[in-house]
Amino acid sequence: ISLPIRRKICDIVLPQKEFQILFLLLSYPNRIFSRQQIMNEIWDFNTESNDKTVDVHVNRLRNQAKNNKEFEIVTIRNVGYKAVIKEIQKAINYMGFNTLIDNQKEV
Repeated sequence: ISLPIRRKICDIVLPQKEFQILFLLLSYPNRIFSRQQIMNEIWDFNTESNDKTVDVHVNRLRNQAKNNKEFEIVTIRNVGYKAVIKEIQKAINYMGFNTLIDNQKEV
């Protein structure tokens, strides 16, 4: 499953896990999540993946969002990751969360 993110300039399609990681991080700006916390939130407990899987997905997210000015995903060495919002409304618009939330309400 892939989930689209709409931007004013172009659409970005993220794999489900990457979307979920990004949504988690942006839902709690400046909160540090350990790799294990992210694994527990997003992956099934029966997964054979390890916490390095999170690193791979975060690197892909960074590549997808490298030209944005609204937020960045920061590595906290030996701990995990956090999202830093540069301008909250721009980040919401960038990710299309307003549209996503509005669409959820209609269902």
